[in-house]
Amino acid sequence: MAKGPTIGAMSAAIDPKFFRQVMGQVPTCVTVVTAMVDEQPQAMVIGSFVSVSLDPPLAGFFCTTTSSTWQELRKADVLGVNVLGADQIDVSNACMRAPDERLDGLDWEMDGGAPRLAGTTAWIRLTPNQVIDAGDHEFALCNVVEMSVPDEPNEPVIFYGGAYRSLAAIED
Repeated sequence: MAKGPTIGAMSAAIDPKFFRQVMGQVPTCVTVVTAMVDEQPQAMVIGSFVSVSLDPPLAGFFCTTTSSTWQELRKADVLGVNVLGADQIDVSNACMRAPDERLDGLDWEMDGGAPRLAGTTAWIRLTPNQVIDAGDHEFALCNVVEMSVPDEPNEPVIFYGGAYRSLAAIED
């Protein structure tokens, strides 16, 4: 088994670069969280979207406390989670442009109070439940109020090892 530097459990600090390197080995789903705030669409790429509870249905995501987009999203009563498909890397990249340009040129419509991107592999509408302090991030715990998937499923794009990837089935 390959090993990197060993950090003892009692160590006072873990090097942030090494932490990022190790956590880069954990694949994450690429999503775009959207909302309407003051009649302006907001969008933010999120790689930390998680299912939290089945009963009641809860989900959430993490945002850095210094993100100006997160400060805008926090004002919204409704959030949309757009789970991007493997053919939507361009959408993810577009949603990393300047905040007021993120949805420019993208195909989207309003759905229950939040912008919904076309062609996603899943759509989840949320309402905020609570925001929990998590170091240099905050965890947005949300109520799931609606979900949908397309009739023809498509593979999601994932982020792993610092790059976009797609899933491949393992042969039995």
